[in-house]
Amino acid sequence: MQSHPPPYLQAARAFRHFFNELREVYLERETLFTQLELALLSREHVLVVGPPGTAKSAIASAVLGRILDEQTGLPSLFSKQLAESTVQTDLLGPVDFKVLTETGRTEYITDEGMLGSLHAFLDEIFDGRDMLLRSILNVLFERELKHGRRVTTGRTECVVMTSNRYLSEVLARSPELLLAFADRLSFISFVPKSFARKESRAAMLQRFSHGARADLRAQLSVQQMDLLQDAVSRVKVPGSVLEGVEMLADGLERALTAQVSKLPDYVPTKYFSQRSVVKALWALKAAVVRDQIYRRPERPLEASVEDLDALRWFFLLGGPPSAETEALLKLVVDPRERAQLEIVRLEQRTFDEVITKVRQELGGSQEREAHALGITDEASVVDALSRNWQPSLASTSARALMSKLSPGPRHAQNRAPLLGVARGLVAAMDQRLARGMAGQGEGRSGLSLLASFHDVLELCRVIPELKPGFVPLSEAIARFLETAVEMIALSAESADFDDALKLEGLVGLADNLEEELSRTADLVGILVEGAPASVDRLRTAEAAVRKRVVGALRRRATVAFQGTSAKGRKEPLETLSVDSRRLSQLEQSLLALDPTQPSFKQELLLPLGLAYAREVLSSTPFERIDQYGRAVQAVAENVRREGLPLDLVMGECHAIIDGRLREHARHLGREEAGPPPATVSVFSGDAYLFYRGTLTSKTPDGEFAALQGLEGQLAFARSQASSTFFSEEARTAVAQVELTFLQTRVKYLRGWLTQLLTALPAPESLTERAEVERTVDRLVRSRFPLLALKEGELVRLRAVVTLVAAIPGEVGANAQRLEAQLHGIEEDFGRYSRLVLERRSAA
Repeated sequence: MQSHPPPYLQAARAFRHFFNELREVYLERETLFTQLELALLSREHVLVVGPPGTAKSAIASAVLGRILDEQTGLPSLFSKQLAESTVQTDLLGPVDFKVLTETGRTEYITDEGMLGSLHAFLDEIFDGRDMLLRSILNVLFERELKHGRRVTTGRTECVVMTSNRYLSEVLARSPELLLAFADRLSFISFVPKSFARKESRAAMLQRFSHGARADLRAQLSVQQMDLLQDAVSRVKVPGSVLEGVEMLADGLERALTAQVSKLPDYVPTKYFSQRSVVKALWALKAAVVRDQIYRRPERPLEASVEDLDALRWFFLLGGPPSAETEALLKLVVDPRERAQLEIVRLEQRTFDEVITKVRQELGGSQEREAHALGITDEASVVDALSRNWQPSLASTSARALMSKLSPGPRHAQNRAPLLGVARGLVAAMDQRLARGMAGQGEGRSGLSLLASFHDVLELCRVIPELKPGFVPLSEAIARFLETAVEMIALSAESADFDDALKLEGLVGLADNLEEELSRTADLVGILVEGAPASVDRLRTAEAAVRKRVVGALRRRATVAFQGTSAKGRKEPLETLSVDSRRLSQLEQSLLALDPTQPSFKQELLLPLGLAYAREVLSSTPFERIDQYGRAVQAVAENVRREGLPLDLVMGECHAIIDGRLREHARHLGREEAGPPPATVSVFSGDAYLFYRGTLTSKTPDGEFAALQGLEGQLAFARSQASSTFFSEEARTAVAQVELTFLQTRVKYLRGWLTQLLTALPAPESLTERAEVERTVDRLVRSRFPLLALKEGELVRLRAVVTLVAAIPGEVGANAQRLEAQLHGIEEDFGRYSRLVLERRSAA
């Protein structure tokens, strides 16, 4: 220890003297003191269980209460005895009522709780409620308190918890609680009721014969503990010892779990989680410092395989040594005490068996690791690559070496051979780069070749021993990439002379070239460290090549598309859809190469879209305008789905749509004069049936309204010089046909109503109720009230006529006159029916 500074030497002597004095006073507590020492050095916690009267609390107080702060002369200790009534504020600190009243948030004044002290002593820990203990365990493990949005970091380093209960009692009460303690606490110790040696009791009585309190004078300070804890953090753990820790943890878990099947009441003291393995590592480092303090002051701060034996105090239930345990088992009377001692003996024997196997296996671990690393196989692969560079094999080898060298083998002896293989791989890549683009059978750069360069360069960048070769290798790759990107551009430009290359092939070519350029960009990103002078030049070259590639592929796509579309297909929509998909795929690939390029899909697809729209709109048969409107809507949706400019396509089809509606108006029909209904049919309902059947089918209405609706659909496609999509001629033609049919209907309705009113008695002549009822009955059987009132035919016709009457010119004027005739029918019918109903009410 002479190599350490004087303050450390003083701290080590004080630590040793502090605990030796305690061992002289409290006999047969060697394991407990060892666990307390390791807990203080590693800043971990201890649980001490055992029957009353075994000095558990006295030892905890004697240890934690006498570690004093040199500045204050006082211990940094929080002490509390738990009970059923203990609540969180008793341990965490009182609630900050100022914060509570001002903000409504619950925050604790942690400086007054256990988080405000370096050390804490919690007596009778298992007398607290389970929920309280779980929350306290989390606070102790994380060493911080989360209250709302605030997280308070505590000062707590080591907490000692004691209990007069046996672990079997805790297990029976709450197995989950014991599991939580086993996972979060590094050290658990059992203090037996009796002494194993008779002379120990006599010595105890002799020491305490002069007073109830032990006369303890050795001093240890918080600052001295800081020095020793700092030494723990500096302990190195070689890879072979780390492997031993893993093997020991795994072996103990298997062995102790196997004991559970033999002893149903047994539960292993330690819960083997990833958290516990990490804690075991720090317990091992603390054991190294403890060994330096007590046994080997000259030893370096580096763990060895022999130090693994100290982990028995971490993984096992601490208790008397083997000989003392056997002696106690012969004397014990309490079955709970016996069960606890048998667990101590069982775990100690199991640990001895496992540690023996671990030591044996670690003896040949270097050779096993070398075999597992496959160093010989890796060397054979690199030797083959030096003769013939195979990109995929080189990438696999580089990635494998990366995983084996970073962080590296457990045994340092195995690192040197691996580094030799890695240097051979770098040399093989140097040879390949020296050949430039002349690699036989490789053509241009290729994805796999660039990927292999990337993987080897990354290996050279990450592994410290290969770092000296990183800059020369980066410069060689930069020179290679300058040629490689030019080859990529030439590959795309050669497509101009490949007549067999179709659209589908262009998509694949564009994707491959984009991947190669992206891989090139990845390599350039690494070159920022190794060859920074070449980075800007390569990035400029890459951007220029991307534009050249896009330009070449666009030229070839135009020729290929025109060649295939000229052959055509029978179904225009199929042609449009298929070609649209092909062009969309190609355009996406080209956008990946150069997002700034303008779209050319519309340019190539627009002629097909126009041909499709013209064919459908000129050939679709229809009898009513709303049918044709649905066809127009379907065309618009298909054109929009394919990404074509809908206003342009429908604008180009304006003449076709307008002409078809004019033709429809000419052939829709001429005026159906139709004779007025016969007198007999006026009252039988036949006049109604004729109107709803024959007359309605021959004189349909609503065509002008349908035209108006279609006008609204196509408003986006009208020319800037016109306020409507359809021509005045088309609108007038449809309106005239609509007016003709309306005139026919109104004429029929006037004739029907006139005959009704002529045949029926005048309202003022109806004096008898029976005569009034006959009149009403004849009116109802005529079905004119049904048509005019319930079905609202007169109102509907008036709405249609009003729409046509809004048109300027002769058609609108005629519609206005017809509107007056329709109004006369409504007035005549309304006046007669009203008078008859009034007579009916008065009769």
